[in-house]
Amino acid sequence: MKVLEDLIAPAFFADLVSRLIAFLISRYSNRACFEETAIKLELLVLKIHAVIQEAEHRHIAGNQSLLLWLKKLMKGMYQAYYVLDSARHPQDDQYTNSVMTSGRSLNLSRFCCPAKRPRTVATDCPVNNYGSIHQLSSTLAFLEDYSANLRDLILLLACCPPLPIRQPVSDFLSDERNMFGRLVEREQIISFVMQPGNHLGVLPIVGGPEVGKGTIIKHVCNDDRVRNCFDMILYSYGSILQANPADDVLETLTSHGHILHQADVSTSSLHRKHLIVIKNTYEVVIDKVAWATLCASLRSIGNGSKIIMVSENDDIKDLGTTGAMRIDPLLQEEYWYFFRSLAFGSGSSILEEHAGLAVVGRQIAAALHGSLFGAKVLGRLLRANLDEQFWHTMLNTVYRFHEVMQRDKYFTKLSIARVALKVLPMPLRLKSASQTGESSEVPGIMVQELVAGSVLPVEKEMEVVLWESAYQPSYRYTVVCERVEKPHCSATKRMKQK
Repeated sequence: MKVLEDLIAPAFFADLVSRLIAFLISRYSNRACFEETAIKLELLVLKIHAVIQEAEHRHIAGNQSLLLWLKKLMKGMYQAYYVLDSARHPQDDQYTNSVMTSGRSLNLSRFCCPAKRPRTVATDCPVNNYGSIHQLSSTLAFLEDYSANLRDLILLLACCPPLPIRQPVSDFLSDERNMFGRLVEREQIISFVMQPGNHLGVLPIVGGPEVGKGTIIKHVCNDDRVRNCFDMILYSYGSILQANPADDVLETLTSHGHILHQADVSTSSLHRKHLIVIKNTYEVVIDKVAWATLCASLRSIGNGSKIIMVSENDDIKDLGTTGAMRIDPLLQEEYWYFFRSLAFGSGSSILEEHAGLAVVGRQIAAALHGSLFGAKVLGRLLRANLDEQFWHTMLNTVYRFHEVMQRDKYFTKLSIARVALKVLPMPLRLKSASQTGESSEVPGIMVQELVAGSVLPVEKEMEVVLWESAYQPSYRYTVVCERVEKPHCSATKRMKQK
């Protein structure tokens, strides 16, 4: 027995030491490989981002092949940003993947208890699929394929005429005058409206609610290339064409719409060229007689006028003289970059300083299901308060509202307003919500000011501004609410009365 012990013990310890050494070598190798792959991917995505920003300063509207090339690069760029953020700030809870993919498997009890909040893990030990070396490597591989001929793309862009310097649309900052991620769609619309010819052109644009159709059109109408092509740019509404007995439909559209641009009468010719944008709701059915009258009026006043019909209803496709353009919702990776730009800023310094918030932010973004209005309102609230407890409160609130509205596929503006009021430091009861086309004489209180504590409400009833657009036709989304007395205060008063 002693001989066996003398033989087995050294062998056991030798095997244990060899396993430990192998584990340490593997761990160090994985960490080195992880960091090397992440750095390579980050450098490549920054290079691609710089090329896309250069493309946004070039007139590329007529080059469809170049636009498709850029669209693939942008898709890969946003996916790479998403993978990098997920790898550097991973999370080990099992529900992450279900939330990221469907947003339907939500367990509120996991978030109501502070002890079960999502935990971040060190980047040298990736544990989930998004944070794995394999995910980084595969993303790097396909991005290298996409950017294999990046030098040729740069040479092609150098041949395109430059545009006046403006903020890149791939970066959404806080001034509301920048568009996010719709470079290709914008240039395709501009290519249509700038097409030469004497015939009246009609472009139908369709897409689901709150996917950014109106924002793209506003940026198109504000583009100097478009304004130089038309004597008048008019933004109006399809309800006027529903059943319009008036003889002059164009005059009715003008009087009830918004003139975004009008050339000087002294410098314009007798034959005026119009660009008319008609925003139509899903329920409105365009009257055929009113539509024919409008088209006849545009043909009579000049050649080359264009109409852009914007609607959620696919029936407007029949009105087009060209194929309809469909605006799809942002992909998950695109939406995360949009959301994080609002919540953390365009740089990565705040994201690195608050690594734990990056995990919570991804879950909030996933639960919002691509709501652009939700990202604009809630993202700015999060930016105003980088406290971890506040972010978890926002996450809990968004998930609770998601459970309530299971039948809806997206967050409405009213539901986003209710979420915003729920996370404020003072209890407020919503009385009404409205979207107005003009700014009120009373400026109102910005909701970010209430979160930051820079403004303390004095009146019991107040008007809170959730969002205000910058480009015409501008609108302001406000809620009228009243302060609610805290429950324990009411209970104390009742005790005193007794």
